Amino acid sequence: MNKETKHQLKVFFIVLLLLTTGVFIWMFNDLPNKRRIAMLMMWVPGISALLASIITRENIKSYGWKPGKLKYLGWAYILPFIVAIIAYGIVWITGMADITLDEVKNYRWARYVGFETPAPFWVGFTAKAVLYTFSLSILTLGEEIGWSGFLTPKLLKSKSVPVTSIIVGLVWSVWHYPAMIGGIYGFNAPLWIALPGFSLVLIGSSFIKTTLISKSKSLWTGVLVHSSHNVILMSMFWEMTVKTKYTSYIVSETGILTAIVYLIVGYLFWKWMDQKRQG
Repeated sequence: MNKETKHQLKVFFIVLLLLTTGVFIWMFNDLPNKRRIAMLMMWVPGISALLASIITRENIKSYGWKPGKLKYLGWAYILPFIVAIIAYGIVWITGMADITLDEVKNYRWARYVGFETPAPFWVGFTAKAVLYTFSLSILTLGEEIGWSGFLTPKLLKSKSVPVTSIIVGLVWSVWHYPAMIGGIYGFNAPLWIALPGFSLVLIGSSFIKTTLISKSKSLWTGVLVHSSHNVILMSMFWEMTVKTKYTSYIVSETGILTAIVYLIVGYLFWKWMDQKRQG
């Protein structure tokens, strides 16, 4: 890694730390408005990246603003879906938790496309999977300008996809830790399971993002992975699961099974794409 890139990363992390600290102080002192502040927080990595580029006089065109090939965007959307199907499917089939369709049938997203609720399952599921994913991308773009547009491409200049995935995944997860430790973000799992589980889940997701960014040269693949992850894995499949005391230990964004499946899928996807490149 050359001196210029090291300097850019140093400035980025300094700005990120300062802005994140400031917004978290604000959030913890204004808990009634934590949801609105959290929406601003999701733009902190992107703002940090843009400020770092201004300070270091870097052209932001290097972030990868073009969408790239459609197939990579397709993979970005569907891979978190595959992870959710496998992880939650194991839980439902083995009886570790039951499945319920009531929440899906009553999604307000079905009403947005003209159906009365309760709607057929496929209507509620499809409406939220499509509408919410794309509307949420306005917020996930804020994070991914930082993670996928700035941080990942710079690390890939000197590090492999696996190493970059681990670094970005750890940065991404640790950035959330204050909210999790403070009890304003998470799935009610104790910290001894939530923090490592969450970190492994995001490292697995980062494997997918980094592989796609290395291929597509587009930050939009990172945005779509993040949005699909939040909507399908964190929201929809979690809502379709009847909760028990230990459900969040197994699945959700802090679940160990989710982490294992994510890491396996991410690793296999990277190996497959790498073999295609070599072939």
